[in-house]
Amino acid sequence: MTKESYSSARSRDRYRRQTLRPLNCLVFILPPLAAFQWGAATYGTTLLTPHYMHVVLRFFGATAPFLPPLLIVAVLLLQQAAHHEPFKVQPKALAGMVGESILWTFPLIAVSYITARVARMAGMFTLPEAAEKSLQDVLQALGAGIYEEFVFRLVFLGLVMLIFVDVFEMKKEIVIYMGIVASGVLFSLCHFTTGQTPFRWGSFIFLALAGALWGGLYVFRGFGIAAGCHIVWDIYVFIFQH
Repeated sequence: MTKESYSSARSRDRYRRQTLRPLNCLVFILPPLAAFQWGAATYGTTLLTPHYMHVVLRFFGATAPFLPPLLIVAVLLLQQAAHHEPFKVQPKALAGMVGESILWTFPLIAVSYITARVARMAGMFTLPEAAEKSLQDVLQALGAGIYEEFVFRLVFLGLVMLIFVDVFEMKKEIVIYMGIVASGVLFSLCHFTTGQTPFRWGSFIFLALAGALWGGLYVFRGFGIAAGCHIVWDIYVFIFQH
């Protein structure tokens, strides 16, 4: 390996480690999280994930409306402290995370196109109709990307690793991939629990694949990029798929 190649490899590894740092992920999601919370306070929200978080928090006696976003911030700060790394933000890493969030959406667009074609051939409806374009829709997309990735990836996969790796001492690599698949399936199923969206196999399969993609991004590229890609996809749906 030449000196230039070695330097390039070290630079890529440094960038990868920076995108995985909880503090960088927190700074990355703070603007869309703040925008969503403003929108939720102004227009209200139909997102189920923050509602479920409120239900859990109320069970423990915590009822303040600002607690769900505060919980996300607190968890990421605690993770940063647990890593024993300096509380320093890398702006270049944040810029790269924006680019990756956009780039990782293109495979999902391809998957949506393929599953839509297959679903039409099989007589299945694939994707729910996109909502009318509005500021509220965009704000909902911001909240969905952050809260759903927090619950289905950061919390769910964290619990899976804790139970099956730390307690039952299963092989870490196997548990990671099983957890990614399980988080995708659970993510997809939760979209049909309210009864407002009729179950269709095409929709279920696509959402499960999307959830698995975001689960893989969370594990290998970090929470920030997974949430960012989710946000970009939701905005894409609101703008182009109507």
